[in-house]
Amino acid sequence: MASKLLVDIHTHVYLPRYASLLRTRSNVPFIRPSVTRDGKVDERLLILDHEPSGGRPVGPQYWDRVEKLKFMDQHGIDVSVVSSANPWLDFLSASEAQKLAAELNDDLEDYCATSPYVEGVSIKRLYGFGLLPLAPEVSTASLLDAVKQISELPHLRGLIMGTRGVGNGLDDAALDPVWDAIEKAGLVVFIHPHYGIDAKAWGDKNNGHVLPLALGFPFETTVVS
Repeated sequence: MASKLLVDIHTHVYLPRYASLLRTRSNVPFIRPSVTRDGKVDERLLILDHEPSGGRPVGPQYWDRVEKLKFMDQHGIDVSVVSSANPWLDFLSASEAQKLAAELNDDLEDYCATSPYVEGVSIKRLYGFGLLPLAPEVSTASLLDAVKQISELPHLRGLIMGTRGVGNGLDDAALDPVWDAIEKAGLVVFIHPHYGIDAKAWGDKNNGHVLPLALGFPFETTVVS
């Protein structure tokens, strides 16, 4: 075994349960199928309004663990700490988000727990960051239940969250008990951008997502920090 392991902590999945939900939707976020000229199904993921590209390609590399491990092998990655990619759950009702977060956390635990070990050492190749049901009007009790669930799943090492919390930012006093519970549980929090900056802030010229996201994402994360 090498003296050091290469660990990737910024690597995403759309677990099958989540991808299935997105395929049932007709407004953002959703997965839209199309058929290529050679008859193959090409799925496109739209997570923001007015995506100029018609959506980003999405396929088995996001939900098939075999493909994830192939990618890791190709790039010499020993261990990945995977997390659900944005847009997470804030487009759902509070009750829907609570139910789906619990299911996805269990799904992610299974995805990681049944992964192979790093050769020559008792460390799994896959660990995860779970999800909180961060949706408008969700109760503090529901968030605390999710923190407890994540802390009890042995292959989840923390959680991923966006920058809006339940709609009022991460310094929202309503989240104080949640931060306390996360700290007591010793969980890592991965703050991840999603919303960027409104394209109108850049004037009338159509810049696609280059400015709203390429500059907006670092700005969004910096403001939260």
